Amino acid sequence: MNQYAIVMFAHNEAANLAASVDAVHKTTDHQLDQFIVLANGCTDATVEIAKELKERLDFSQMDVVELERADKCNAWNTYVHYMAKSAMACHFFVDADVRFSTGAFPKMMKGLDDASSNVNVIGGMPLSGRNVTYYQQLLRERSCFFGNLYGMHPRFLDRLRETGFRLPIGLNWIDSFLTKAANTDLGFGRENLPERVISLEGVGFEFTSLSPLRPSDFRLYWNRIARYELGKLQEVTLDELPPSEWPADMDEINADIATTFDERTRNLGWFKRYLVRQRLAKLLAHR
Repeated sequence: MNQYAIVMFAHNEAANLAASVDAVHKTTDHQLDQFIVLANGCTDATVEIAKELKERLDFSQMDVVELERADKCNAWNTYVHYMAKSAMACHFFVDADVRFSTGAFPKMMKGLDDASSNVNVIGGMPLSGRNVTYYQQLLRERSCFFGNLYGMHPRFLDRLRETGFRLPIGLNWIDSFLTKAANTDLGFGRENLPERVISLEGVGFEFTSLSPLRPSDFRLYWNRIARYELGKLQEVTLDELPPSEWPADMDEINADIATTFDERTRNLGWFKRYLVRQRLAKLLAHR
């Protein structure tokens, strides 16, 4: 019988975790083998809430694992190389602030199973948000997928392990690099190879959009902008290196970005420059 696993990445998601875990509980079926909530560097009640949800929902397949380091790349590396079961028909990666369409996981697993042998990833379709049409177009036409929800074929996961592929600690634009990895069979060429990423219409994820005008969202919204913009700057350097030469962490690259900041960010507006500069300073202070 085909079975699948789900890993949910959670960093200080006390406010959103219950809705996401409940959505997993409602949209999975008997083929779910393991559901891991991977709490990385949480300083709020995320872990306690996750454990309470496991008991309240009587969710026998659910495990809660804590990692000390607050870094999604480290959490992703940990799952891929040390926690994922090779026998799964599909490995789902999800975020802890989204919900999922009815039957998303078994439908996506079947879509991956029915696809050609070239397919590495099935991306969840964005189903909400201010820019939903644009993001759906990215998935359909450019084979971009998003960390909110995607399923990985075990064949590709095995290749990640065999090649030792890891995301550098501190990388900010993870989705872009994973999209490149899947679409190029880890070759990171300039053009996508055909049929490496697929999707199913109407099958995917929903989320509550952040607003810069909503007081409770203010910090999260602008932090997200800072992460994306810094990630684009990091990408310029990593694109010049083969994955085998990527550093274990982004510290030196971040320091170089800080040194040449004005030149690198000349096309950014003043406020985005301010946000990125603040994020860089914070990262460098914790080296």
